[in-house]
Amino acid sequence: MVGHAIWPPSPQVVPLATAEEDEVEEIERDEPRPQSVQILCKHGDEVVVVEEEDTTREMRRLKSALAGVMKQIEGITRTAEQRHQLIKRMEPLAEENDKLKEAMKLMERNIQRAQRERDLAESNAQDLEYQKGILSEQLAATSEQLWGKSEQMANASTQLEQKSK
Repeated sequence: MVGHAIWPPSPQVVPLATAEEDEVEEIERDEPRPQSVQILCKHGDEVVVVEEEDTTREMRRLKSALAGVMKQIEGITRTAEQRHQLIKRMEPLAEENDKLKEAMKLMERNIQRAQRERDLAESNAQDLEYQKGILSEQLAATSEQLWGKSEQMANASTQLEQKSK
């Protein structure tokens, strides 16, 4: 069985109001007195104080720790809200990015098509130049043949005129 416990002193009692209600008396209170909590342990007939705490100091420490934790929670909440707002602002950007990627793919396909058409046009131009060269040579050869035939006909015509006289 545990021995007698020590109770903290009772707070000061407020005096009862007097019959005259017109007078108001201001009551001043003292600062709360520190209370001490003792954890006792009995060993045989002896009672030993295991732990003793000053509750006022402990309350201040706990309030301070609680205030720090509350500030951390507020910071975390603020950060989470900022992150959420940032994600909301990024959603349209992501959609716009997807549209731009599609436009880039379409542009790349158009560039490839234009390059193929340019290559085909260059190839056709080279073919036409080659054909022009061949036709120019054929025309020159045919022109020489015609010139030669024309001279032969002129000579034959002259011979016929001389024979006919």
